[in-house]
Amino acid sequence: MRNRCVGPAIALAAALAFLAVARAQSDRAGAAKANANAAAFDVHDFTGIWNPAPFMQPKGEVNPLDLGGHPNPLPPFTPAGEAKYLANAKFIAAGAVLDCDPFGVSRNFFTPRPFEILVTRDRLVQHFEYYDNWREIWTDGRKIPTDVDPEYMGYSTGHWDGDTFVVDSAAYNGKAFLTWQGFPISESMHQTERWQRMDADTLKIVFTFDDAKNYTKPWSITGFWKLRKDWVLDAHPCTLSAIKEYDDRVNHADKLPGLGYGEPEKK
Repeated sequence: MRNRCVGPAIALAAALAFLAVARAQSDRAGAAKANANAAAFDVHDFTGIWNPAPFMQPKGEVNPLDLGGHPNPLPPFTPAGEAKYLANAKFIAAGAVLDCDPFGVSRNFFTPRPFEILVTRDRLVQHFEYYDNWREIWTDGRKIPTDVDPEYMGYSTGHWDGDTFVVDSAAYNGKAFLTWQGFPISESMHQTERWQRMDADTLKIVFTFDDAKNYTKPWSITGFWKLRKDWVLDAHPCTLSAIKEYDDRVNHADKLPGLGYGEPEKK
């Protein structure tokens, strides 16, 4: 009886030993892979060209690229904010959106075009492909000045919170749209962005908009971008000829009278 039990016991012990060795090897391989992935990129480095990945946006959030009628869901408008949005939406529906005013920060982010990030000693610089817009995010510890002139792009400062780059923006002139749908902003808007490099190829930014004139409470949009090492930004200047070329390419025609791209109006 004792001999009959020895064989299975030895086999079980050998199996357990094998599993222990296999698990140790797997753990070492997993750790090595994790170390290799960690070494592949620096979470504090955003240098490069980033292309939007709207398919990664969480469901249920306001979609900044939803142009099919009234988006769903909508931001938490105040009555004044909703009135401005409806007026802007009517303006957009008429085709009067291709002008040469700067897009502003958030609308530049929420376009189907990439942007490039350059890092210098005291600031992070964004170069947006659309209309060649530029943005400076100061990283030298300064605060947003109280006497700065309002601008389309506002004034931005950034600092690190662990592996998250936190950007604060204010001093907007209130003339730009927040998104392509025509969501309004006012001069009092404060925009916060939390940037995280999720892996070697993925950038996640959570935007929070605090504008009591247009919205009843702060609200957020989550955006994702993919690193494209093989891309360069296209030239896309805002000129009448470039606008006409773009309209012809996408089979779009302005419905407003008198917008003939600089050509004499037909009578």
